[in-house]
Amino acid sequence: MLKRGRNSYVTLLEAERYISLRYSGHDPLRLSWDAIARHEDKDRHLLRACEMIDAIPFPRRKTDARQALAWPRGGLPGVPSGIRHAQIELALWGASEASAGATGEVNRAELIAQGVTSFRIGDLSESLDGSRVAQGAMQCPAAALLLRPFMGGGYAMC
Repeated sequence: MLKRGRNSYVTLLEAERYISLRYSGHDPLRLSWDAIARHEDKDRHLLRACEMIDAIPFPRRKTDARQALAWPRGGLPGVPSGIRHAQIELALWGASEASAGATGEVNRAELIAQGVTSFRIGDLSESLDGSRVAQGAMQCPAAALLLRPFMGGGYAMC
């Protein structure tokens, strides 16, 4: 399902390694992630996170107009670690939000803010408003910090 360079910046194995190195076994985010039994469901979180990142209007152009994803950009060699790590953080955040939703803790306003325009419970389907998906990526604090250097729009001052 996940294909690095086609629909994801990372593999599931890379995501698992990142999470195990950065989050303790008692961290609520990691507990939500670890509670997902099926690899396909973890893949779905990573796919959605990649879509959220690719919805952001980054400066510069794709390195190759034919590439499937938004990165690499502007002649940079490869995908920066900040982009890959942001995808994992977004997936982790999404897993936590889904877990909270299963217990009724996510409210309608939060879903709308994340760009969800409709959803179905049977076979879990959702529709997203593309203009709001990028905003959703910035609601995850860890991903927002990791993505900030790539957003452009400013200059360093002495």
